[in-house]
Amino acid sequence: MPMKMSNILLLLVAVVICATFSLRIFQGLDEMMGEQYWVIDTAQGDHGWYGMGLLPHVKKVAKEVVQAANTDADEKNNYIIYAQNGDFAGNSVYGICLGIPLIMYLIWLAFILGFPDRIDPYLLPRRIFTLTVIIMCSIIVNLFLMRIAADFARDPMSRIANVAGNHASLLFHNAGIWFAILFSALGTPNHSARETAAPDSRNWQTQANEKFNWMFVLLFAVTVLEVALVKNKLALPDAAVDYSVWIILVVIFMRMFGFSPRYWVKRGRGIGIMIAGTLVTLPIFYLLERATGTLGAGFASPILSKALGPENANIGLSLMVSIYLIFWMEFAAAIRMNGPSKSLSLGKQ
Repeated sequence: MPMKMSNILLLLVAVVICATFSLRIFQGLDEMMGEQYWVIDTAQGDHGWYGMGLLPHVKKVAKEVVQAANTDADEKNNYIIYAQNGDFAGNSVYGICLGIPLIMYLIWLAFILGFPDRIDPYLLPRRIFTLTVIIMCSIIVNLFLMRIAADFARDPMSRIANVAGNHASLLFHNAGIWFAILFSALGTPNHSARETAAPDSRNWQTQANEKFNWMFVLLFAVTVLEVALVKNKLALPDAAVDYSVWIILVVIFMRMFGFSPRYWVKRGRGIGIMIAGTLVTLPIFYLLERATGTLGAGFASPILSKALGPENANIGLSLMVSIYLIFWMEFAAAIRMNGPSKSLSLGKQ
């Protein structure tokens, strides 16, 4: 049964609030720096690392002082830059950086906790425990990524946070999504002492050929799309990040709506939510950037145009579209509107 409209709105509001609050934490780190760099404080031990070697000792130094020291002839005076304003929250591409936590919190709340209408009091404690483990794993993994990036970032003008994955907020939320999917696949939120016997795989009737055929058709389609977007400067030039999200979109799409058009045509409601939601989201972020002047939409962006040149004002469009297609596709599943329509199901009977 589809979710009631009141619960749909409650879920959407809760996800948006959680994602905004989470990103606000990273924005606070950027604001703490202001017009200064965070640089590694090498005076406190070997490279200033502490906390199992994961976190650095840092200090704030004015940008002009760092730039002057790092461009003079004496390399002994060079600073190792850890981060600068914008490295954590990613305000210049705010629409993209908010989209990832939206997906993460949707998975956490709807698919793990069962919020708002399927919270089982019996299972809730173990589901909360699962979420706690997911959060801790995400934090630890990101600290390791930052530490590994620091080892490779020997150029003093390299920003370690950017080398680790462009924005710290994206790193944490990507890890949160990954661990949430992993724990859900393992069945840990619903683990019970009364386990059922595993199915005998020798009796499975697969449709592997058809699945693989359509998967490669979709992969070919998104490959052509990504090449076209890159050629027209509507995506990141190296295409690797953008393309990886499109590949994830293909996999999730086939899981949500079936693996061939004969299933897709029966699930027009869910596909409609995915497309309509994305088409509504894009102008919202466009207007938000125009209203704030600081929170970038990721496309048609004066912020990107000023930072990277007018020809790169739309390089975030590919990621914006793919990320929000995934969010609204997951949302359709969360509110249980991704299945076949009732009329088609009755007609088949």
